[in-house]
Amino acid sequence: MTELSIEPRRKPGHFEIALDPRITDPSALRVSFVILLDGDLVMSPEHLGVAYMASTLREAGFTCEIREAEHDQHEKAIAGVLEFAPRLVCFTLMSLNVPSCLAFCERLRAELPDVVIACGGPAGTFTGTDILRANPFADLVAVGEGEPIILDLAQRLALGESVEDCPGIAYRADDGSLRQNPARPLVHNLEALPYPARDQLIAHGNKLEYVRVSTSRGCVARCTFCSAPNLGNRVQAGKAWRGVGAEHVLDELETLVREHRFRTFDIIDSTFEDPDGGRVGKKRVRAIAQGILDRGLDIFYNVCMRAENWSDDDHDLLDLLVRSGLEKVNIGIESGVAEELLLWEKRATVEDNVRVIRLLREHGIYLAMGFIPFHPYATVETLTQNAEFLRAHAGHNLRRLTERLEVYPGTSIAKRMSEDGLLGERYQSTLDPYDYTFVDERVQRLAGHFASLYNNDDYHERGVLTEQSAVFEFETFNVVVQTFVSRMYRRFHHLPGVVELLERFKDFLHVTRQEMGQANHAFFMDNLDDVLADRLDPAKRIRQLEDVERRFRACIDRIRTEQLRIGMAAHRLGVDITEISSSLPEVTGGGAPRSYNGGAPTW
Repeated sequence: MTELSIEPRRKPGHFEIALDPRITDPSALRVSFVILLDGDLVMSPEHLGVAYMASTLREAGFTCEIREAEHDQHEKAIAGVLEFAPRLVCFTLMSLNVPSCLAFCERLRAELPDVVIACGGPAGTFTGTDILRANPFADLVAVGEGEPIILDLAQRLALGESVEDCPGIAYRADDGSLRQNPARPLVHNLEALPYPARDQLIAHGNKLEYVRVSTSRGCVARCTFCSAPNLGNRVQAGKAWRGVGAEHVLDELETLVREHRFRTFDIIDSTFEDPDGGRVGKKRVRAIAQGILDRGLDIFYNVCMRAENWSDDDHDLLDLLVRSGLEKVNIGIESGVAEELLLWEKRATVEDNVRVIRLLREHGIYLAMGFIPFHPYATVETLTQNAEFLRAHAGHNLRRLTERLEVYPGTSIAKRMSEDGLLGERYQSTLDPYDYTFVDERVQRLAGHFASLYNNDDYHERGVLTEQSAVFEFETFNVVVQTFVSRMYRRFHHLPGVVELLERFKDFLHVTRQEMGQANHAFFMDNLDDVLADRLDPAKRIRQLEDVERRFRACIDRIRTEQLRIGMAAHRLGVDITEISSSLPEVTGGGAPRSYNGGAPTW
C-alpha cells in the first residue's frame, strides 16, 4: 500500500521568506523606503517597521534602501531616490505626515511617472482607500503588518504580474476605481522575521539618542484614543499579542552592542509586561532582565508599562529591572480624573496612577507620562482637577498641563466624535489630528492659546516639531539629567563619597522641579481665569511667550550648572563619565579592547 504524504497544516499567519523560483535575479528589483521625519521621528528618526521590511526583502535577495527626508527639505531626498532608480517607493503614514507625503509623492510622480508608490503605516491601515482618494499620486496602500505584503508585492513586480489580487492592500484599479482586498492575518511567529536592518543607525554614525527594539506586537488593552494594534481596533485576524522569547531578545541586544558599540535602547512594545500584566508577562520580563545581567550586557533601556499592572508586590522585579539597565518608563497616565479614565477606557484607576508614580520614584526610574487634559469633552472642572493632580505628581513639564488630544483614524474616540459632530469636515481627507471642535468653547480657546505659547505655527497647527523652544528642551534635558543620576548610581555607587554627592544633587533636582510645578500650576490657572473672564489678548500672549521661554531657559541653565559642579566633584572622587555614555568608547591603537561586564510595527 502506498503511503500518502500529508503536508502539515499551517497556522493562520504563518510566514516564511521564500522566493518564487521564476525570479532568477531578485537584486534587479529596487525598493526605496522613504521616512518622512515629522512628528516623533524628528527627535529620534529610527523606524522599526521599515527596518523589518527592508531586512525581509534583503533576505530574499531584493535591493532596497532606507532614506530619510527632513521636514520641508524634500529635494535632497528626492534627488537620492532618483539616483537609486527604484521600481517601488514606500512611505509609512501617520496622521502628522500625511501632508508631507502628498507633497513628496507629487514631486516624485513628476520625476518618475512609472514608479509604483505605496503607502502604509497606522494611517494607511485604518483608512485604506481614503488615502488613495486624498493622494492621487499613490498607487496602493498596505493594510496591517508590512513584511508579508512587501515580500508579495516585490515578487509580483519582479515577475511583471498584477498586484490587484494581493491580499492586504487597497489599490487604484486600471479603470480608476478604488478597491480594497481582505486583510492578511497577523504574523503568528515573530521569530520567523529577520532582525531589523540598522541602516539609519549606521547612517548616523552609530550615534542616535537611542536604538529602538521590538520584543512584542499588539496590546491587550483597548484605550479609545490609541491607534496601535489593540483589542479595540483590530483589522487583522490573529492573537492580539505576540512576543518573542527572552533569548531572541538577548541575542539582538548583544549583536547591537557588539557590532555597533551602542547600548541605549528604547523597547517599543505597547506594554512590556503583556500579555497579562501578571505572572506570564512578568516571567518573560524577568527572564530578559536576568539574561542581560547574565550575559554581562552593560546597557540602558526604556520600556512602556501600564499603571494597573504594578504594585508593592513588585519591588523585587523592579530592583532587577533597574540593575539590568531600566532607566525610563513610559506610562499613559492620561488623567487624574476618574470620569476621564472611563472615557479613555483605561483599566487603571486614579489610585493605580498615583501608586505607580510612587513606585517608579522610589526605584529611581524616570517617568515619561502620557496625559490628555484637553479633548473635546473636557470641562473647566476636569482641567482644574488635572492641574491639581499634576501639581502633586510630575507637574514640572508644562506640556503635560496643556497637551491636546491627537485624534487618529480607527480609534473608538474618533468614531464617537464623528457621531457627535465634533470632527472637522476635512478630517477624513487630511487626517489632521487637531481638526475637531470642543463641546465647551472656553476649553477650545484655552487649548489653542496654550498650543501657541511655546513653538511656531508648525506645532500650533499640526503638532510637527520644527523648532525646539525651552519648554521642549526642558523635557528632554530632564530625561538626560535623570539618567545621568541613575547611571552614576549604578556604575559608581561603590566609590566613597559618590552616593552622598548624588543624594545632594537629587535633593536639588526635587526642589527645582517642585518649584517649576508650582509655577506651571499658577501659570495655567492664571490663563484659565483669563479665559473665563474673557481677558485673553495678543499682547499678553507675546509677553507670556517671552516669560515662559525665559523661565524654562533659566531653569535649564541652573540645573546644568549644578550638574557640571557635581560632575567635577565626582571626577575628583575617581568617576570616569565616559563609562556611562550611550555609545561605547572606540578602541584606540595600542590599547586592549575595553570590556563591559556590568550598559509595533506596521508598514
